[in-house]
Amino acid sequence: MPSWQTGLANFIARLSLKPLLGGGVSVDEIRSGVARVERLVPRQLDSVTIESEPLSHCEAEWIRPRTPCSDRVVLAFPGGAFITCLPRVERLMLSRLCLAANARGRLVFYRLAPEHPFPAGHDDCIEAYTRLLDSGVAPGRVVIGGVSAGGAMTLAVLLALKDRGVPLPAGAYVLSPVADLSDHRAGSRRVNRRRDPVLRHELGTDARSMYLGGDLSLVSHPYVSPINGDFTGLPPMLFQVGSPEILLDDSRRCVERARAAGVRAEIEVWPGMPHGWQGLAFLPESGQAIDRLADFVRECCP
Repeated sequence: MPSWQTGLANFIARLSLKPLLGGGVSVDEIRSGVARVERLVPRQLDSVTIESEPLSHCEAEWIRPRTPCSDRVVLAFPGGAFITCLPRVERLMLSRLCLAANARGRLVFYRLAPEHPFPAGHDDCIEAYTRLLDSGVAPGRVVIGGVSAGGAMTLAVLLALKDRGVPLPAGAYVLSPVADLSDHRAGSRRVNRRRDPVLRHELGTDARSMYLGGDLSLVSHPYVSPINGDFTGLPPMLFQVGSPEILLDDSRRCVERARAAGVRAEIEVWPGMPHGWQGLAFLPESGQAIDRLADFVRECCP
């Protein structure tokens, strides 16, 4: 049973976030609303250092525990429906994961739509990974991951790296990915449309059009909707998703596709948890989820 803190978070999300994420709301309004929410999040933890190291076309940061750590690297791609970002939430979540996994973190603020439609952000994330390899980091010491749009980006990057013959990372954590950008309203997207305390289908429809620059012919491309990709040869993956999420089936379907291709894929469905709960440090379940992700990082990079 979810904690009382989660119950309160779900109630607040229904009143504040879910109306903001409906159809017909402008990108500026969404970004302003997200920024207001972010003011409640600490800028960073005292136990880590954060250093800017941009990529060719976007900002990126290194997050390092102040105490000596291993050579593991966690490369993280933020969520935000491809149109916005919660940098404080993302920094705090990756900082907590790095501390728990005894790893360094690389956070990539890839370019966002509608100003920079696909494949701009996708290219940024690929560059972030290949730069790690060029700097001497072994692929077997890297785990990549992200939540929501960042989860979709994680899967899309894996597929692109495989297609290009680039050595793959040791593993990937995928948190509530939006892995299918087609406009279907079946399964969990229909059953959970009222249960989901955060997301609405209308946001996905609007964001998809902006992400693709209006070219909906791209919607079935595996780098856009990774559910359509060939998962053969991908590294181990861990999925986490909340039971009331409209995106629940995206994770389930990806796991089925991965397992059918012979890939080790685990899925954890957390009862009652809202979209992106791993980033809400005040929830007991957030700490539990981060600990599980840290275990996975250490398993992939002993």
